Amino acid sequence: MIDCRRLWAKGGDGGNGCFSFHRSRHDRRGRPDGGNGGRGGDVILECSPTIWDLSSLQHHINAKKGGHGASKNMIGSRGDDKVVLVPVGTVLHLVEGDMPSVVQKVQSTPLNPWEIPDNTLESTQHATCQQSNGSAIEIEKPKDSESFSFWNQETINTWEARVTNNGGSEETMEEREEEEEEEEEHIEYNIAELTEPGQRIIIAHGGIGGLGNISLSKPFKNSKKDEKVNNFDFQENEIDNPSHTNGSPGSESVLILELKSIADVGLVGMPNAGKSTLLGALSKAQPKIGHYAFTTLRPNLGNLTYDDLSITVADIPGLIKGAHENRGLGHAFLRHIERTRVLAYVLDLSAGLDGRKGVPPWEQLRDLIMELEFYHEGLSGRPALIVANKIDEIGASEVYDELRRRVSGVKMFPVCAVLEEGVGELKDGLRMLVSGEELSGVSLDEIDVD
Repeated sequence: MIDCRRLWAKGGDGGNGCFSFHRSRHDRRGRPDGGNGGRGGDVILECSPTIWDLSSLQHHINAKKGGHGASKNMIGSRGDDKVVLVPVGTVLHLVEGDMPSVVQKVQSTPLNPWEIPDNTLESTQHATCQQSNGSAIEIEKPKDSESFSFWNQETINTWEARVTNNGGSEETMEEREEEEEEEEEHIEYNIAELTEPGQRIIIAHGGIGGLGNISLSKPFKNSKKDEKVNNFDFQENEIDNPSHTNGSPGSESVLILELKSIADVGLVGMPNAGKSTLLGALSKAQPKIGHYAFTTLRPNLGNLTYDDLSITVADIPGLIKGAHENRGLGHAFLRHIERTRVLAYVLDLSAGLDGRKGVPPWEQLRDLIMELEFYHEGLSGRPALIVANKIDEIGASEVYDELRRRVSGVKMFPVCAVLEEGVGELKDGLRMLVSGEELSGVSLDEIDVD
């Protein structure tokens, strides 16, 4: 499961305008008829429930260019948009480029072909795309055209400096590399989130098409004096006043896409507590299982199906003490707990028995709650239950009785994930917790560690 990806996106360049004249026997000088260039395509991220992770996402994404204008006042075709599907729960962080714009869904109304709309000004500020199912998508364009151009003066100066310094000495090259290493990337975190299926966001806009000579030409009088113009004067006027323009390049942006799993139940516990084995016992998922810590490096999802309800269970990789300080890849694991509705604390009853390494289960529970609170305040206050795993071990029953004495106010379920003992009662408890029948949680005041 790939839950983080760096993405470089570029919108399609706008098409060039056309320089053309329509001449006939009745019009010797001819009239301009060069059409405008088409607009470049956009790079759009679409939230899809069919995508599992970010592994199918390419690092570089380009939209199609707009078509060039043609004679007879033919406007160039618009470049095709590049729609990229991302999973539900994707968070965007901006490294470089323009801020993304959200695509809003609007209801489509039947149009009368004989009715001319009065609000022509509003129609130029909003572009409407028609989908196959009949619903329309309204894209809000930026008010100024400067937001589409990324060739600002700073980038031009840096590019000229690179070109002029290509023949420089090795010392200047080394100094430049050291300066680049010292410069840190300025990242704008959490600029957008994709949490609903079908939600769209534009991360790179297409360039605007160039104007043809029919849009730039000045009206002239068709008199005999105007016909007596030599070729030299015509070429000078063409240089001073360009007869057509080129399309503007599409905008560029560099983003970091981060996936935060959206699940109903999150299995939280220390390493080697048996979370992956428990997920396999609850659902048909087949996660990697090993007799060592940190077997699970990526969250695993399983589906728990009832007659009238379906619950998604996430196996969060093991947390250690100091995970909120990013120890043991703590931040990479803790961010998947933010979107879970219910927490299930998986405690290892066999830890510390027969000379084994580990801490008692009540201390495990205290450390887990503290790590959640240090990472995000109020995260441990969600509805929760306790899963006392490995009840089949020798001496685990006495430890379970001690756990019930030390922790109060929360439901506990003794299970053996390997033998699937007590899994049925745990499924009923999870269903009651997710449906809202039980809203009990765990707090530090209810844990007696001394």
